Order: sequence, then C-alpha cells, then structure tokens
Amino acid sequence: MNSIVSEKLYISQKLGIPYENLSQSYLQKAVALSTQSVINFPIQSSQVASALVIDQLLNLNDEFVLTHINVHLRTVAADSPTTAQLQATIPYTYVDTNVFTGTNSANVGAVFNGSLSFTIDRKDFIPAFDCRSFYRVPTAQSAANADYTSSTIKRTNGYDNGLYSYFVSEPVKITGRQTLDIAVDLGASINLDDSSVTNYAVFSVKGYLVVNAKN
Repeated sequence: MNSIVSEKLYISQKLGIPYENLSQSYLQKAVALSTQSVINFPIQSSQVASALVIDQLLNLNDEFVLTHINVHLRTVAADSPTTAQLQATIPYTYVDTNVFTGTNSANVGAVFNGSLSFTIDRKDFIPAFDCRSFYRVPTAQSAANADYTSSTIKRTNGYDNGLYSYFVSEPVKITGRQTLDIAVDLGASINLDDSSVTNYAVFSVKGYLVVNAKN
C-alpha cells in the first residue's frame, strides 16, 4: 500500500478526520534574525500582521496534522529584501561558510545548537528538542567562489530527497484557533545580523491540511 495512503488511513482512524478531507500540504514561517536569545515562529495567519512571500500560514478556520518538523536557514544580501529576493532564497541545512561569511552571519550555527519547544494550548507538545537533529551537510556542497562555479562546472548543494533535514513526528493536529507557541531557545543572546545582509531562521512542518474545518 502507498505510504501516504497508509498514513492518511492511520490519521483518519486515530484523529477522527475523514480520509477525503486530508490534503498533503505544509506550513512555514521565516523570521529575520537580529541580536536575540529566543526565536519565535508564529505560524497562524491571525498572529502575523504582514506575512513574508515564503510564509505558508495556518488560517483561522483550518486544521493541520503535522507529521514532519524542520528548522533551516536562509539569507538575502540586503538589509531590506524585496519580495523577489526573498522568493529566490534557498534553504540551508548547515552553515555554508561560502555563504554565511559576515562576522555575525558566521554565528547562525547557534540555531542548530538551540532547543526547539512547541506548546499547544499551553500544554507541552515538544518541551525541548535539539535542533542538531535538523542539521545536514550535503554530500555535494557548493563551491568556494561567490557564483558557485568552478571553471565551467556549476556546483551547488545537493539534497537527497524532499524530506532531507526533516525529522519525523507523531501525527498531531493543530488548528488556526489554538494558542500555539513555537520557539528556538539559543541559550544566550547572540548577534546573527550583519549590514547589507538579512539572515532568516525558518520553521517548517509537512503533513495534511484540513480546509474550513471550523465554520
């Protein structure tokens, strides 16, 4: 049996959600980094005044069953990135020293040494989870020069599959109306920002969306 079918059947039976209402989807929130000790990730649309182009937020009347969790990095060479610049960013699952070259940008590795917490209606779903679990250095890595080329051969990071750097979770339902608190605690206040650069930490989950579950 297809693994997606098996997963949907399990979720339908376990959580009481009709099989046909479960649609493969994802949620994502990018947060610009500065000097901070905690990075908060609001993933509900009602909690975000102005969403970024790469955000995928949970609407008020929707539900989401998460099955995989991820934290990664992105960066833009601008203090005020345009929508086009942000949309063109790629995920970094490690601190690529060819990319994060600034004095403070080199500190972004602190994200992978942080602790992820996730509370649902003030109850601990994940009290503390090591972000080291999301750290992946690809076998094929980007070249050292700025345009990622070596002679005439283009070189960039290679990722093995669509779940690369995602960590599996038990299926858990969240809604657009719950109190959700998601954060990475760095353990100390750290400067993660340089001039003419904006670095981002990104929280992302894969799973199944239930649209208009609450009318």
